[in-house]
Amino acid sequence: MKKSYIFVLILFLTAISAKAQNPLNCDFSVAVKACINQHVKVLYTGGVSANATYTWNFDGAVIISGSGQGPYYVKWETVGEKHIVLTIHFESQFCTATKPVVVIEQPGLFHMTGGGVVIPGSPGVSVGLSGSQTGIIYKLRRNGQNTGVVVQGSGQAISFGLQTVPGSYSAIAAVDGSECIREMEGDAIVTASLPPPQQVICMVTFDTATSKNKIIWNKHPGYHLSHYNIFRETYQNNVFVKIGEVPFSNLSVFTDPSSDPLIKSDKFKISVTDSAGYESEKSPFHKTIHLNINAGIYGFNLIWNHYEGFEFLTYRIHRKYNSGSWETIDSVAGNVNSYTDFYTTPGITTYYIEVLRPEPCNPSMKSNGILSVISNTAAAAPLGIGEDARTGILVYPNPASEKLNLVVPVNSVFRVELFRLDGVTLFNSSVTGPGTEIDVSEFSKGLYILKITGDNTVITRKIVKN
Repeated sequence: MKKSYIFVLILFLTAISAKAQNPLNCDFSVAVKACINQHVKVLYTGGVSANATYTWNFDGAVIISGSGQGPYYVKWETVGEKHIVLTIHFESQFCTATKPVVVIEQPGLFHMTGGGVVIPGSPGVSVGLSGSQTGIIYKLRRNGQNTGVVVQGSGQAISFGLQTVPGSYSAIAAVDGSECIREMEGDAIVTASLPPPQQVICMVTFDTATSKNKIIWNKHPGYHLSHYNIFRETYQNNVFVKIGEVPFSNLSVFTDPSSDPLIKSDKFKISVTDSAGYESEKSPFHKTIHLNINAGIYGFNLIWNHYEGFEFLTYRIHRKYNSGSWETIDSVAGNVNSYTDFYTTPGITTYYIEVLRPEPCNPSMKSNGILSVISNTAAAAPLGIGEDARTGILVYPNPASEKLNLVVPVNSVFRVELFRLDGVTLFNSSVTGPGTEIDVSEFSKGLYILKITGDNTVITRKIVKN
């Protein structure tokens, strides 16, 4: 019996010794600095059983969540030094621990700046903040992930440098050595420049002011475009050569100074070059309408090649007598390319062919648009009106290279006019016998109309310039 008492006493003393050697631990973790209204995490780390009694004092903090050992999430609504106190009671033991937390104002709120389109080959676009504070560090993020770019606040606007990777850029402000952070306002969006889109021609038409071909297209804004490139087919089929450029800021119109639509039709293509020097593919071609006219005894035969570049249903045929007004004399289906007009009035008759686009072209992006594509103008006079043998008038040589000689009867007065096929007058003068000569050396090679009026006679002749 005595031995039993001794054994129990030893166990008791051993337990007391163990408690003395393993006191309760009230340690916990918490940030040393925190922002006002920031959610702060508090977690017990001492290793005592969860069955112990845990008493927390958060010095006026609002408890967001938590119980027992924690974790707790709390926030303070005022600034200053706060003290968290933890007391633990377990099996007649207790401990207490206190830790300070300095609550400070949040970093100031600033806006993201910069962003834009990254053009291939460029150094990138700038991204920054509208302002900053000293003692605050600013971390750049892309699509919500840290980029590793950190900039110290300077009290001024700051830059995160040039960015080349597309994404949504944001930033957070953090108090160094704390968990005090604040999301900055806005995003700087960086996008990659797409290759310039293929630019298409809207129409190619005859420019009545210059008697040249005019190419018109609709702009595609938003691609950092530099200029448009104009191409015309050479004497080889489907071989195109560049003939000009048009800056993006100009009207989307190009008049080809070296074209001669009175002689032949032409094919054109265009492309576009962006500000980094990248050029798009060439557009599909457009081919102009070339109208040719043959005068007959009973009217005029009109022949033209089809317009190519867009779908349409109808050609309109227009006519003008001498210097009178234009009138629409007929319309034919879009698959027809010839027409005979039984019109035999003496004088010069001029024609052109018109096509209407289904949708307008808007070279200025402000106008109501251009719907009409027209051919060159072509003029002629009916044959069989006056004969050389009857009037005694002689014209030679034909074809002519330098001089065109005109012989008329003595004591006669005639009005002599020389026209281009589009009706433009190149020579207009009164001639008396025995005649005169007309200098054609500077004229372009091609076909012209000579009209001689007088003595109740009107004579027209086709003149060829070599």
